[in-house]
Amino acid sequence: SSGINAEWPLRPGLYIGFESKLNEKNETTIQKIEVSLEVSDAEEQLQSSTQELQEAKEKLDNHTDQIKKQRDHARELLEEAKAACGLDRDNLPNKYKNMFKQYPCSDVNDLDQQLNEARALAECSNEVDPQVITEYKNRKREIETEAQEVEVNQEKLSEFDKQINVVREKWYGPVTTIVDQINGKFRSFFARLKCAGEVILSEHEDYDKWGIDIRVQFRNSDDMKRLTSSYQSGGEKSVSTILYLLSLQGLTDCPFRVVDEINQGMDPKNERKVFEMMAHAATIAGTSQYFLITPKLLPDLEYNDKMNILSIFNGLGLENANALDDSFVVEKVIENNRIRMSQLVH
Repeated sequence: SSGINAEWPLRPGLYIGFESKLNEKNETTIQKIEVSLEVSDAEEQLQSSTQELQEAKEKLDNHTDQIKKQRDHARELLEEAKAACGLDRDNLPNKYKNMFKQYPCSDVNDLDQQLNEARALAECSNEVDPQVITEYKNRKREIETEAQEVEVNQEKLSEFDKQINVVREKWYGPVTTIVDQINGKFRSFFARLKCAGEVILSEHEDYDKWGIDIRVQFRNSDDMKRLTSSYQSGGEKSVSTILYLLSLQGLTDCPFRVVDEINQGMDPKNERKVFEMMAHAATIAGTSQYFLITPKLLPDLEYNDKMNILSIFNGLGLENANALDDSFVVEKVIENNRIRMSQLVH
């Protein structure tokens, strides 16, 4: 340490330079802190000024609305006074002059002057960042533009709704009439089976989703259920399908209908009743012709002269059909069936 202390007096310039650099660094640091504080104060002042400007604008809007209301009210009272006394404003009786005194401004020019003063007060408020004002004006223009587009689109939408309603009225009435007719027949057919059923028009906001709903009830303990591929049994679906087709009879221009094995899965009671209803509906004059394809029919069904039965015979043991006439083949088949039935009975 004695050596170090001995060297300092010999190098005074180095010590003085070091001290000078240290002081300069401290001054720079202090200046940076002061600048940072000034920036922070400026930002707070800007935020406060922006808020004051917004408040001044709101006050201006409120004053403007109040002035407009007062002006309109004053004009209304003036017109009422003129109509009541038949005098000009300068010649009004004291009664009406006192009524006008309760308003701070009795002249339109005075109201305009107050409005200009309020605007000047708002403009004299503390200045804010011009970019904020520019952004505000741009946003305001965008909002006005969007509002105009919304208004135009609303008018177009209203016009489209009117056109849709005009077109809808042309077909909605006839469609509902046809559905009601189908529903009436469908309910009648199900009532004959001691069941319940209905056909309704399923409406929706999207016209592509409109359709026909078939609801059925085969047991008193159940509620009316929509006919689906999963809820009802195979026989119940067959009964519902054939009765719906019968309900269309006479309402659609269809030359014929082909029904393939519709009676499969039905219980004998419903099958017999359905066959009777189908035979009756299919033989009415002017209606569609029915082709019922089935591998079996119940015995002792009701037939009429307007029905034809075509039996298809096939198998290895079948004799040559070209060598036999039709009456022989049919009689032979009937006789064989009678023999088999008698054997089953005994």
